[in-house]
Amino acid sequence: MANIVTLVMESREKTGKGENGRIRRAGYVPCIIYGPEIKENIKGKVNMRELEKILAGRWESARLNVKLPDGNEELCIIREAQRHPITDMPLHVDFLHLVKGRKITINVPVEVIGREESQGVKDGGVLEFSHELEIETLPMSIPDVITVDVSGLNVGDAIHVKDLKLPENVAALADPEDVVAIVVTSRGVEDAAPEEEAPSAADVEVVAKGKAAKEEEEESK
Repeated sequence: MANIVTLVMESREKTGKGENGRIRRAGYVPCIIYGPEIKENIKGKVNMRELEKILAGRWESARLNVKLPDGNEELCIIREAQRHPITDMPLHVDFLHLVKGRKITINVPVEVIGREESQGVKDGGVLEFSHELEIETLPMSIPDVITVDVSGLNVGDAIHVKDLKLPENVAALADPEDVVAIVVTSRGVEDAAPEEEAPSAADVEVVAKGKAAKEEEEESK
C-alpha cells in the first residue's frame, strides 16, 4: 500500500460563496471533515497545490493523515472532491474520518494487467472493464487498486466479481455475477450485414405485367 500522506488543515472561520472565492484566490481549498465519531463537522482549508498532488493520483483509495487546526491528527480519506467544470480547479473537498476497527464502504480503482497477452485482444477484440469497484473493508486494509488479470481472455470471455482474488479483509459489494472485464468483438472486424439484393430484370418484368393486368381489369369494370 502507498505511504500515508500528511495534509495540513488550517482553520476557516467564515463561510459562504464570497469567502470561499477569497480562500481559493489565496491558494487554498475549502474543506470539511466528518465521520461517525465527529459530533460537528470540522470546517477548514487546505493548500491547493498539496491537494492537487493527491488528486493527481489514485485519491479514491488514498489514506491521509490530516493535521487539524488544534494540532490533532486524524486518519481520513477523500470522500468527495468538487472541481470547476472548465478549469478543473479544486473547489471543495470532503474528508471522511476513519475509525480503526470500523469497516467502511469505498470505491477502489480497478487496474487491468495482461492486456497484451490476451488472445482475444490479439484477435482484434476490444477489452471493456469497470474502472472502479465498491468494496467494504477496514481502514488499514484499503487496497490502492483491485488488480484484474485479463491475460487469459479470448473474445467473448469475461471476468465476474465472483472470480476476483481480493485482498484479506476486503469484500466486494457488487453482485457476484456482475462483469468486471470482458473482451467483445470489435465493430471493425464484425462481418458486414449482407446488402439487400437488387431486383432482377425478370422480377421487374413480372411486376410490370402484374400492374398492367390490374389496370386492364379495373378499366373493364
